[in-house]
Amino acid sequence: MSDDYLTHLRTVQARGFYANFTLTMVAVGIHLFMALYGLSVFLETPGPQRKGRKRYIAASFVITVLSALSASLDMANYFQVLFGSTSPSNWRKLMAISFMEGWKRLVGNTAFGLVIMIGDTLLVYRCYIVCVEYWWVTILPMLTSLSALVLFLKPLYLPNADTATYEASASTFLTVATSILVTSFITFRLLRARQTVAKLLPTSDARLYTGAIAILIESAAPLTVFGIIVAILQEIVGPRGNHSPGFYVSVYLFQALFYSFCALSPHMIIFRVTTGRSFTKFPTPQDGGLSNPIQFAHQTAESSFLQSTLNREFGRSLGPDTERGLNASVDYSTRTQTSIIDTEQEKQNNGEDIKKAE
Repeated sequence: MSDDYLTHLRTVQARGFYANFTLTMVAVGIHLFMALYGLSVFLETPGPQRKGRKRYIAASFVITVLSALSASLDMANYFQVLFGSTSPSNWRKLMAISFMEGWKRLVGNTAFGLVIMIGDTLLVYRCYIVCVEYWWVTILPMLTSLSALVLFLKPLYLPNADTATYEASASTFLTVATSILVTSFITFRLLRARQTVAKLLPTSDARLYTGAIAILIESAAPLTVFGIIVAILQEIVGPRGNHSPGFYVSVYLFQALFYSFCALSPHMIIFRVTTGRSFTKFPTPQDGGLSNPIQFAHQTAESSFLQSTLNREFGRSLGPDTERGLNASVDYSTRTQTSIIDTEQEKQNNGEDIKKAE
């Protein structure tokens, strides 16, 4: 390769790394939004509906803090590399040194390893909840998850230049295998359970728990898709691959998406639970087990939160007379509905009396 081509290639790689870290910081912003919004909805939710959600709130903030710590240290480390680089080739040398040593890299990767562990544990746990009747199917994804974590952390504490690349590839493949297994089990179970859930809930609520979007999020499908792409690209690159600049840009982009969704996919599940849009226990004919109770005029915790906020705003802007008028309207509507129900019940009772008389 000519010197000009190598200079261009190193420049593209430097920009690719920068885009990778920038996308990771965007993901941190999404984590922060989901954690704070989920907490605000949780605090506005009535006490009985909070049951089973506290551990999800705690996991949400743990994932957010660890993701922010890892991304911040990676960005700070990369800034020092860029600041100290005198040329594209020098940038390559400094990047190699930063990958092999430095407390920022050690702490940042350890924090991200913990994020992966929490995320995989949550996915396996949700798989167990959904497939509780066949709990033994979670054994295999549990083993692949633990193996991926060990291979991810081993190069940090027991570095070996000869095996580091293969250990990283194996860790990625095992993480992808875990997501594929969990996605397959949860998707299959939710599709099979559509009829059962439809009998337990109204149509709109059944769609909330077994609709297309719900299945995509609950099964961590984006993580699986990006993981498969990254595994293929990583295998093509190899330890000493020579490829076009565009190919390297694709690798860095999909790596950023994959590692971002290692934390985002489980956090999106947590977000659905904390806002009352998912279950803490899979609904069965014996027990609805949703994170918000099954009732008529059903509202999610999120909609209840928004409604209470609107009520407060209207209470501030409306005068006492207007408020009394609104309350009177609500009381009238309630009495009307009650009278209709009583009338229907009376008709039903009269019908039963006529049948008995006959």
